[in-house]
Amino acid sequence: MTPRWLVGLLHRRIGELAGAAASIAVAVAFIAALGAFVTTSRSSLTDRAIAGVPVDWQVQVTPQAYPVPVTAALRKVPDVAALLPVDLGSPANLTSTSSSGQRTTARAALVSLPPGYAARVPGEIRYLLGARTGVLLQQQTAANLAAGPGSTITIDGASGRRTKVGVDGVVDLPQADSFFQVVGAAPGAGASAPPDNVVLLPSALFATVTAGSTVTHQLHVRFSHANLPTDPAAATTAITERAAHFEVAVAGGALVGDNLGAALSNAREDAIYAQLLFLLLGLPGLALAAVVAALVVALRADRRRREVALLRLRGATPATLLRLIAAEAVLTALVGIAVGIPLARLAIGIALQPGSTLSIPWTAVAAGIGLLLAAATQLAPASRTSRTGGVEQVAVAMRALPTNRPWPLRLGLDYILLAGAGFATYLTARSGYQVVVVPEGVPVSSVNYAALLGPALAWPGLALLIWRVAGAVMARRTGLLVRNTPGRAPELEAAGVRRRRHVISRGATGLAAALGLAASTAIFTATYNAQSRLDVALTVGADVAVTEPPGAMVGPGGAAALRGIPGVQAVEPLQHRLGYVGPDLQDLYGIRPDQIGRVAPLRDAFVPGSTIHAALHGLASTPDGVLLSAETIKDYQLRPGDLVRLRLQTGADHRYRTVPFHVVGLVTEFPTAPKDSFIIANAAYLTKTTRSNAVGTFLIRSSDPARTATALRHRITDGAQITDIASARRTVASASGLAATDLAGLSRLELGFGVVLALACSGLALALGITERRRALVLLAALGASHRQRRRFLAAEARALLTAGLLGGAAIGAVISYLLVKVLTGIFDPPPSSATVPGTYLAALTAAVLITSMLVLAAFGRLASRVELRQLRDL
Repeated sequence: MTPRWLVGLLHRRIGELAGAAASIAVAVAFIAALGAFVTTSRSSLTDRAIAGVPVDWQVQVTPQAYPVPVTAALRKVPDVAALLPVDLGSPANLTSTSSSGQRTTARAALVSLPPGYAARVPGEIRYLLGARTGVLLQQQTAANLAAGPGSTITIDGASGRRTKVGVDGVVDLPQADSFFQVVGAAPGAGASAPPDNVVLLPSALFATVTAGSTVTHQLHVRFSHANLPTDPAAATTAITERAAHFEVAVAGGALVGDNLGAALSNAREDAIYAQLLFLLLGLPGLALAAVVAALVVALRADRRRREVALLRLRGATPATLLRLIAAEAVLTALVGIAVGIPLARLAIGIALQPGSTLSIPWTAVAAGIGLLLAAATQLAPASRTSRTGGVEQVAVAMRALPTNRPWPLRLGLDYILLAGAGFATYLTARSGYQVVVVPEGVPVSSVNYAALLGPALAWPGLALLIWRVAGAVMARRTGLLVRNTPGRAPELEAAGVRRRRHVISRGATGLAAALGLAASTAIFTATYNAQSRLDVALTVGADVAVTEPPGAMVGPGGAAALRGIPGVQAVEPLQHRLGYVGPDLQDLYGIRPDQIGRVAPLRDAFVPGSTIHAALHGLASTPDGVLLSAETIKDYQLRPGDLVRLRLQTGADHRYRTVPFHVVGLVTEFPTAPKDSFIIANAAYLTKTTRSNAVGTFLIRSSDPARTATALRHRITDGAQITDIASARRTVASASGLAATDLAGLSRLELGFGVVLALACSGLALALGITERRRALVLLAALGASHRQRRRFLAAEARALLTAGLLGGAAIGAVISYLLVKVLTGIFDPPPSSATVPGTYLAALTAAVLITSMLVLAAFGRLASRVELRQLRDL
């Protein structure tokens, strides 16, 4: 009997089966594509973490051990691709003499690198001036000594030996923090500041200079990463265990500075955020896909009830009925899975980054969900109908409309869920929205899943509240306020809406949930994109930045030559100095407070408790004022108005002297500044006290940053570094390693499926309502109502559904996007002061829903009205 039933369905009900299979296919494709995002994002996070580490391990030989056996043990470690010996000498004093006088620096680091080190470890050394071999000065050291290629400096070694050497070149050490790390420091001890002055020496000269003093031997290791797991957490565990095994093998002969493990550990947090995004955005999408599937099944509910009644009349048992419906559900699910997987491939190819593929485990999960969805949406209604006692009762159930409120509303489940969401959000806010905790050096991440209860409970709570409110509003419709013109019956239309309020509000709830999903996703991703652009702009400093080479003495007048470059709209000089706050060396920036806002991205969030305008005004009105970082304010217990003495390089001899300043306020972020400690001061006061107006960087606002940067590279040939936000965005990592490419892919997936689900919910809800009103439409036709009058009854129901759905969708989108931005604040850098609303997308989504609804209303309304009177008894 089952095969004949399926053959009959394929012959007579192919359209209905196709619709049900399509709804399952959308759900399967949605889950499989989201799974591909999670898998791909984890893999890309691992790849980016690895790419950002020039030296995987810095193995430091302990004083009681020897380099040779440690080197032999390292060669036995799996996947070692490069092993380079590096020696660090005891700090030495440097002296240079020039026409401007004698300059001295204290405690310069002496480093010996093997030949070809820069080629084997790309990214560790950046050559600026002169030769690439011989004696090389770090750029800040060259500036401090006023030395360059061809200069002669004197090295006073720790043993008392004085050695004169010629300078061959100037370099930058971009990874100085990790290069000069304290190997073996306890986790959580904090990073040590790199030395202010560094000299790179050839091996033979290094041995001469450091003779009689202590030398630290290190081995820099690079691995082949082909065998590392793609998941950051698994890769962190593998590298950490590898380091522990090596340290045991050398029996205390060496300590491992695990740069790769630290980078992968940081990537774990971002991988967890990707998982949380799947939970917060994917699960509501799955629920909406289930709603769409249920609406498709509900469209043929009347026919299904008649078929079940007929089978019962002919002797079919409930078990037989369920077996037939189960076979139909399996057929629908299999077709949906077969269509959904290619659809997922298509969505992945369009939305995600190149190279993204389906994940086999996630595809299996999506297929299983498709089967469960088909069973839940088809077997559950059929099971209820099959237990009905007789044909008359089936007919009564078929024609009756629900009169009682749904059980979730009777129980007040919406109030309970919303109260729980509010309480969970309050607790999360008290903890500072710390959802993910990744302890340094510990290969285990802690996720505060309780923090997700806020948005997780708010989703269903808001949907149920909209169901309640929409039904209550429709129950009070009377039509008395509508003008009663000939051919209209507003009171009768209102009575129809009141009678069907439970059905209409149910459809409006589905539409509101779909719109809320699309809107909240759009707002969240737009906010993330805006903050990631701000992060890049903070790193560059403006649309385009021209950073002068070390030792250059270009004054503010140099801006005039830049104003004629194509695309340049404004140019602002930014002074850069180094100053001591107590024993801490910090970056100090001299600005013109009344002009910096023309070019630099400034936000109120940079100055907690104030506004950026007020902070800059206070700085401008206090010539010797400074804005200090939060860390400095806290460490030295400073308050606005306090006197703070900084040591700055002043005069022609560039010696450090004390300069008084007064604290104006606190600043947490500033263009081109590091994220930890820095100082903002008035450029005029810096020029006066240091007797130098040298500009470190020219910040440029441009109408076309890429074009301006290209023109500048052709025009400027003095070694200045030129960066622009267009190219920097591809290389600057935000606080979350979920780079713009990853989240843009998730955004396209969510927004694309969000549109499909929203259109499906609106169209199917209206189609279902029209189908259920076929009997009423035919009765109206029999009573003499014109097609236009019958259409008004349908339009009244459509207006009620769309109004409730659109308003409810706006409410859900606003609340959920706010919760997502707050709960996942750790993914933003810097945290946003407010959400970014993508008005164009939301307007297009609303227009698409309205147009789809009008088309469904016109098409289904006409078809539903074409029922002959002799068929009335069948309706």
